[in-house]
Amino acid sequence: MTRTQRWMGALALWGALAAGPAALAAGPAVAKAVLYRDLAQAHAITEGHGPRVLYDLFDPNCPYCHLLYERLQALIGPYHVTLREIPVAYLTPTSEGKAAALLEARDPRRALAASQAHYSWKTGSSIAPKTPTPAVARALAANRKLDVAAVGFPLVPILIYKKADGTVRIINSGAPPVWALKQILASIKTTS
Repeated sequence: MTRTQRWMGALALWGALAAGPAALAAGPAVAKAVLYRDLAQAHAITEGHGPRVLYDLFDPNCPYCHLLYERLQALIGPYHVTLREIPVAYLTPTSEGKAAALLEARDPRRALAASQAHYSWKTGSSIAPKTPTPAVARALAANRKLDVAAVGFPLVPILIYKKADGTVRIINSGAPPVWALKQILASIKTTS
């Protein structure tokens, strides 16, 4: 076993433990249900007000996160989605400062839209980084734990949703094409 394989295994175990011992013992479905419940308490930027809830864990400097953001924008209204964008901030040295600036903005939704509208493939999100307050630093640390709990190691973007049959799905394949996003959104359980 290589050092990388041992490291990945340790991260996977840490992610499973972050879901809680009861969830780990009960199996993957329960661990996903616990994760889904915990996502509702995460510090997020919410777009849309529809009955379909979709969680997107992202890093402000991630190019795939940017592509996913752009692809989802035109689908929020037609698919009646509440999109909860959860910053996890770990990819680059400026990620945490940019995520903090988004969460601490007077209007986080508008700040996210502006930072994505001027996204740079060299430097990522266009928002100026700022030192997070202690509360925002704790929130980002909690968001990173959720990110690791989702797939066992740090990864972005991750989409998480509940299907109509109640099962929790985790999509961690980069930025799915629009046709795949439409299928995902159509399959999300609606809340009444």
